[in-house]
Amino acid sequence: MLCIEGVRAFGLFEQLFKITIIPESPYLHIFTTMRLSSFLRLDRFSRQLEVDEHLLTENSTFCIMPWVHLHVTQYGTVAPCCQAPWEEENSFGNINSSSAEEIWNGDKMNRFRADMLRGKKDKRCLRCYEKEASNWISLRKITNAKFPHHLERVKATSKKGEITGYKPVYFDLRFSNVCNFKCRICGPWSSSKWHKDAIALGMTSKDQPAITHAVDPAILISELRTNIDELEEIYFAGGEPLVMNEHYEILEMLIVEGKTNVKLLYNTNFSILDYKGHDLIALWKQFPNINIAASLDASGLRGEYLRKEQDWERTVDNRKRIQQELPHVSFMVSPTVYALNVLHLPDFHKDWVQQNLIAVEDFIPTMLIQPEAYNIRVLSLALKQLAKKKYLDHLVWMKENFKDSGDTEKMQHAFQQFENIISHLFANDHSHLLPELEAKTTALDKLREENFTATFPELVSLYNS
Repeated sequence: MLCIEGVRAFGLFEQLFKITIIPESPYLHIFTTMRLSSFLRLDRFSRQLEVDEHLLTENSTFCIMPWVHLHVTQYGTVAPCCQAPWEEENSFGNINSSSAEEIWNGDKMNRFRADMLRGKKDKRCLRCYEKEASNWISLRKITNAKFPHHLERVKATSKKGEITGYKPVYFDLRFSNVCNFKCRICGPWSSSKWHKDAIALGMTSKDQPAITHAVDPAILISELRTNIDELEEIYFAGGEPLVMNEHYEILEMLIVEGKTNVKLLYNTNFSILDYKGHDLIALWKQFPNINIAASLDASGLRGEYLRKEQDWERTVDNRKRIQQELPHVSFMVSPTVYALNVLHLPDFHKDWVQQNLIAVEDFIPTMLIQPEAYNIRVLSLALKQLAKKKYLDHLVWMKENFKDSGDTEKMQHAFQQFENIISHLFANDHSHLLPELEAKTTALDKLREENFTATFPELVSLYNS
């Protein structure tokens, strides 16, 4: 049963109880008079709260995403989220042939919700299951923690998975694969800049277009406007969102519609702050709730090697401008951890903290799983041991440099992610994939006239250890 304070918090206290306090008692006894029907309603309410809490925190399969979120890929397919496969056969539908409303309560999405409520695992959610099994923070858990205020949608779900009367509140619209970088771990599916290199390496044909569009942008923006009253969050990713015309159309539409309270989330290479006459600083000043996760995998020449077309000095200048002109913007570095940068990341982290570009807790790594040849598990035992020592020392440094005024919860998250790098290193031995990594690296070095060992001297023994 709920405690008295719990009932009061939900505004039921005065409705259900008549209180008599006996001060002579060594304890304050509370006698209540309550109709049996009221008691039973409260008991059901209490049990429902326990069910809700269980769904969000204890249930190992439940994710609130399909009740709040719509993710449209650059191919037009609607997927459960950005972590799920985006092929047609795994999708809920395609925005090129169906409206968002039709897909939202279509058979496939309804079945997905119904299965989730039954505790049935879905193969499309495999990445979150794998992350959680390795003690990594999953998108499922992050989303459940963000949207507990929408549990009424779950309660209103029919046995078939329908949720009539509700619209998505959280959108992730990938308009295209347009990008100004060609990162080592990426490919033409997510970056138009990769197209020529992909042809040269035999990864795609000349007949394939460099740019893949989801649909007529006007249709997607119209769908967004249709849902604007309930809109809470928009996640911009790529490709590279800051070089997409549609990104600026959405910001301007939100300003015109008076919806600048919408939370803007970005995953960006952070390479530009102005684009085709659009001044991002001026635009962002009108939005009070902005979170930027900068995809920076290394600093200096290493960064420019891994994220081809990056100008490191400009990246640093962009960070300083945000600090000076947009202090309300929440900023963090979100590096992807893989074989080529794993030994360098602690140095990068320290450097930006020491330059006062970020706080210790504003550097949260995420693990690359695919392509497997780039996964840190391919490293030799000797390099893994070297990395382990470096990360153990780094964890000590993080504790010593965390400020009392810092974000404790965020620090715990960052610390856990760094700890998980060590455990992931030794979970399996994939060193048999080193020849594949060497072949990929050598081929790109030759094509781009670069030199891996000259840029990463700490990994000179990578292929022969």
